[in-house]
Amino acid sequence: MHRSITRTYLKHYANVHRGAAGLMPLTGAQRRFHHTRSADPHERVRILPVFLEFPPGLLDSGRLERAARSVLRRHPALRGAADTVDGVPLLRIGPVPEGPLVRETAAPDADAAAWAALDDRSAGQGPFRVVLARDERRDLLAIGFDHLVCDGESTGLVLEELMSAYRSGEEVPESAAAAELSRYRESVERQLEREHEASGPEALAHWTSRVRDAGPGRWGTEPVERGGQATAWQRLALPGPAADRPFPALLAACHAALTRAPGTAPVAYTWGSPDGAGVVGCFINTVLANPQGDGVRETWWEDLEFVDTPFDEVVRAARASRAPWTGHLDLVLTLVDLTRRPAPVLDGVPGRFRYPPGHRMEDPVIVTAVHEGTELSLRIDHDPLIVPGADATAIAAALGASFAEAGRVAG
Repeated sequence: MHRSITRTYLKHYANVHRGAAGLMPLTGAQRRFHHTRSADPHERVRILPVFLEFPPGLLDSGRLERAARSVLRRHPALRGAADTVDGVPLLRIGPVPEGPLVRETAAPDADAAAWAALDDRSAGQGPFRVVLARDERRDLLAIGFDHLVCDGESTGLVLEELMSAYRSGEEVPESAAAAELSRYRESVERQLEREHEASGPEALAHWTSRVRDAGPGRWGTEPVERGGQATAWQRLALPGPAADRPFPALLAACHAALTRAPGTAPVAYTWGSPDGAGVVGCFINTVLANPQGDGVRETWWEDLEFVDTPFDEVVRAARASRAPWTGHLDLVLTLVDLTRRPAPVLDGVPGRFRYPPGHRMEDPVIVTAVHEGTELSLRIDHDPLIVPGADATAIAAALGASFAEAGRVAG
């Protein structure tokens, strides 16, 4: 009888929880992030950033501080810290910090100053980091989330609430904290139940068939020091159906790009669970795209039936079947849909989302697609210490060529 990784974890968690209100179980994605961090000799936090630009002098740090405190009272995950009790990883929820939450800095280059502040481990920052970086040209609001406690969908919810509290000045009362803690626990428990249910024989057989001919992985398979980053941008026009639903076309383009490099692992992307809707947390799963026969656009619909199968279960099934792929990732795709998340307006002035370079690379190649109406901004980041420049250029060229069939490449 198959015992799911999720069920085994929950059994161990129950032995250490002992009714403590502030100890929460970890979802599958959270356990992966925790394992990666534990294996890092520097124990570095994987930061999920949001950058908003406003005219210089517009933002008020006092109003921003009150708004940030209101957000922390409402969302316990943003006060959580990964911990281990008797060898079992979990999330320990703490109180709202007493010290300042917003870090204000002035520098000639707001982009560099914001990244430096978000990455500053000596500052003792928690999983929710707010930086107000100012230079002569702009105010740059940088919000950094520990990815272990917050996924991409949750960042949009937090940003909306932060801006709303900034405008209104209203604060969440302390009395709401207990109810929000229970709401978060229920969402995590539902997510874990979905992950267990999606770990059965049918799902594992599906994913084993998907990875049976996948390459073992080409870049970053050996442990080396990471840290470099090189970035290339493309702007693409999206006529026709791709303008409304670009993700399948993106996935197919990334797959086509990787197949030109022999031995590469499947394309990976993150998919969120509906159980976490309205609750801030990490409710994503890492999903693979590696079709046999039909193209990605066709097989992707079949994959969605098994999208909740935890990544670790897929890796275990692949290893059990002696597939060449053993869990390594070469390229990860992320879609940022600004058609559903317009930039906020403060004091009558609209902000502007920014995507400045400087983020530490966690995977050999990261493709970030920003969807804006009928256009797509495609950013390809790679670690030049791991991925040769010629390979990164070939991926960028293959992505552009894939979209050229559906529309023209804009200048």
